Amino acid sequence: MVAEKGSADVFRRIARRYFRAAVVYLSLGVVVGTVMMRFGNNNYQFFHGHMLLVGVLLFAVYGIGSLWISSRVDKMSPPGPSTFLAVAQFWLANIGLPGMLLWSVLPIGLGPGWIGAVFGLMEAVAAVMYGLMSWRVLKTIES
Repeated sequence: MVAEKGSADVFRRIARRYFRAAVVYLSLGVVVGTVMMRFGNNNYQFFHGHMLLVGVLLFAVYGIGSLWISSRVDKMSPPGPSTFLAVAQFWLANIGLPGMLLWSVLPIGLGPGWIGAVFGLMEAVAAVMYGLMSWRVLKTIES
């Protein structure tokens, strides 16, 4: 028995989307960093740092992992990594990061501070979901 038909295609599509998102965050992060340097304004360090570290580095890792999963998922017997879980993880990560970034640049008092933490929690849940998917694939690899 093999995993559900088309699973590898779903993971490859998610990988492409993660790489596109990483390129967008790289471009925006470099622009923000350049503007910060030009005007000597360090007020956006959280925004700039998270855009580059999470948006570029982590999303590229998610993309690489999704490609790796796609290369193995068709050979796995059920239950393989869930495509529903992969899509949900993608959207949680891609809603959580922009929300967290937006909340970091809003003036204090404009909205409740806990909303930024909710977006950060979404990022953390997405990371745990990614870990669970990867762990399921790692268990199938013989030592």
